[in-house]
Parts: sequence; structure tokens; C-alpha cells
Amino acid sequence: MSDNSLIQAYFMDLWQRCRDLLETLALVDPQQVLNQVLVQAPSWNLEMIDERNQPDALRLFLLVARGLHPLPARLDRQLAALEGPDPLAKALRDAVQIMPHKLVEIHWEIVKKAAARYHIPGRMENEAEFQELQSVGREALFRAAQKFYKKPRGAFKSFAWPLIRESMREEQARRHPVPFKIRKKLAALSRLREDARLRELTFTKEEMRTRLKLGPEEFEELLQIEAIWGNGLEFETEVDLDDIEAPDHSLDQLSMLLEIEDQRRLDSAMSRMIDPEKTLINRLYFEEKTLREVAEEMQLSLPSFKKLHKKALVEMKRLLIRT
Repeated sequence: MSDNSLIQAYFMDLWQRCRDLLETLALVDPQQVLNQVLVQAPSWNLEMIDERNQPDALRLFLLVARGLHPLPARLDRQLAALEGPDPLAKALRDAVQIMPHKLVEIHWEIVKKAAARYHIPGRMENEAEFQELQSVGREALFRAAQKFYKKPRGAFKSFAWPLIRESMREEQARRHPVPFKIRKKLAALSRLREDARLRELTFTKEEMRTRLKLGPEEFEELLQIEAIWGNGLEFETEVDLDDIEAPDHSLDQLSMLLEIEDQRRLDSAMSRMIDPEKTLINRLYFEEKTLREVAEEMQLSLPSFKKLHKKALVEMKRLLIRT
């Protein structure tokens, strides 16, 4: 018996065993499933159909069968209803939990949180940029799910996050009108200012220009670009998965403060806040300035400002509760 015949016999046996558990597979042509399996895994050999490798074979078989099924939702329902100690039923239950569409459904929230974190409030088309970030993030999530399904190892979120993060950063950079080399210089300028602030130093424009090794005209042009487009650091920031999944204490516009009807409580809480958190809350919520405007006024990079913003809101909530 040839290798191809043995592989075909293995899959037909697997098909029949799955068909006994999932009656809706009667709607799928088993020969089409086998043909697509062999196309997607042309390097399969006798070793791959060994019982020890059944999970790999079963995942591929299930993915192809679902793609060919005229009513995939019905197949999903029957898979979800599988019960009992049968080893094949257990293997099917395990496989369906990491099918690409299932992983995307379960982890879609990560994409939305990441888009919100990478979204740049400012002078770009805010809503269009936000929607596009979600779109490229979802595509990256699906690609990650497809790769993970073939060879699952470790936690899916940790596997998918680098792909999602990189896709959003690339989209962010693609849409930005300032060339990448200029953004690098803007980022260097912002880091220089922040370092001076932390060390309580004051640099003149000439000292900053010298430290950045820029000519007078080039430096003046950089300052003009910065005044319009900000510091560029948001394009280089590495956002960690733990940071994305942490509770988001930010609230839309003035919603948190408007919920506090007792002006005395609000005044008391504000009087007990200290800088720089107090300055941030005042400018962002009471003076109604944009996030970018306040960050630039406080000479903070956008990532540093967002961290301070979260800290300020946590402190405000704490003080309001105690008032």
C-alpha cells in the first residue's frame, strides 16, 4: 500500500469517526476535505499520521471541514455541545477552542484596547485613524490565530501581541505626514527635554541644538514641525501586553467630573491633589484642552503623559471616595 493510500485511509477513518460524533458533517463532501488537506499539507508523510500526531491532523481536518461546511455556525454549535470521555470528542473540544475564528472572537477586546492606546489624539483624522488601527489590528490578530492554530504553544495572547502591536505601529507611521527621519529627531528632542526636566536642568535653544548636533536652520525647522505635529515619541513607544490589559482608569471627556454633583466634594478633592497630577486634571478637564496640548505644555512625551493621566485619575477617585 502506497504512502498516499495510507494517508487517505487514515483521513477517511478520521472522517467517519468525527461523522459519528458530528452529524452535520454529512453536509460536507469528505473527498473535498481530503483534497484540501493534502493541498495545505503537501509534506505530510506516514510519520505525520501517527497517533502521537493526531492533534495536528485533527486541527487541520477540522479547519478545512469548517471552511467547506455550508452552515459553519451549526458545526460550531455541535462542537460546543460535545460531551463524554471519548478521546476523540475531547480532542475535538480542545481543537475548537483554538480555531482561528474562536481566538479572534475571544481576543478581539485586546485589539480595541490597543487601538485606543496607539490612537493619536491631535490634528490627524482621529476617527478614521482609530477605525483603521482597529482594522489592521484585527487582520494581524487573525493571521496570528491562523499561525497559532497550526502549532499551538504557550499562551495565544503572548504569541499574538507582537504582531498586533507592530501592525498598528506601521499603520500609524504610514498615515503620518512627517517623514520617519524627522520623527526620530523630534523624539530625540522630546527625550532631551524630559531628561532635563527630571534632572531639574534648563537648556537654552542653542544648547539643545548643540546636543542634537543640528544646524541652526535645521533646528528651527524641527521646532516648527514640532509645534504642529508634536514630538513623535508615540511612534516609538513599546506598549506591553500587561499595560494593555490593565484596567483603564481614563474616562471620556468630563464624564467623571460631571458625575460629581457636590461641588464642595470636588473642590475638596482638588485642593488635596498635588502637582503634576493637579495641573494635568485642571488643564485637561476644567480648561478643556486636548491631550496633546497639555502634554506639550507640561513638556512630557505622550507615553509619559498617558501614564501620569492614569495616575491622576486614580488619585482623584481615591480623594472623592474619602471626601
